[in-house]
Amino acid sequence: MNILINAYKKINNEVKLLSVDHYVRKGRVWNMPDLVSDVSHYMNYLVTKRNTVSSNIANANTPGYKAQDVTFAEQMNKSSALYKNNAADLKSNPDLYQTNEMHLPTVNTKNTYAKIQTKSMQTNKDGNSVDVTTEMLDLMKANQLYGISINAINTQYAINQAARGR
Repeated sequence: MNILINAYKKINNEVKLLSVDHYVRKGRVWNMPDLVSDVSHYMNYLVTKRNTVSSNIANANTPGYKAQDVTFAEQMNKSSALYKNNAADLKSNPDLYQTNEMHLPTVNTKNTYAKIQTKSMQTNKDGNSVDVTTEMLDLMKANQLYGISINAINTQYAINQAARGR
């Protein structure tokens, strides 16, 4: 039961990152590029998280395998700083320059800026540290947060469309 309660608390903390209230309102519409950029980085992290958890589950019976984990909070700060630097660098390339501040900037989001590390968990007799129950909960959480991320972006687009009268 404690695992479920802890997972729920962690999900609530991470969902706060996706809250529209987290972003400052500028002029008539929300600062959409920052929201979309942050959420897209978060979605890239979630894909990496799902792949890592899937790898852990696949190796649950591999002797000596150490479960991996992916962290995001500290990486989000690095990712946001890199996004802002890339957005400033776009002005040096006239093909990528924004002609209107409301245009979405072109930024490379292929990197997740997620940090993969070995989990510090108790190992089995064979040296394996994968707890399948915990991994399945992590996988469910990542899937739910991915869906929430998509809803956050869709909601932001709908708000902007409504603000423009479309």
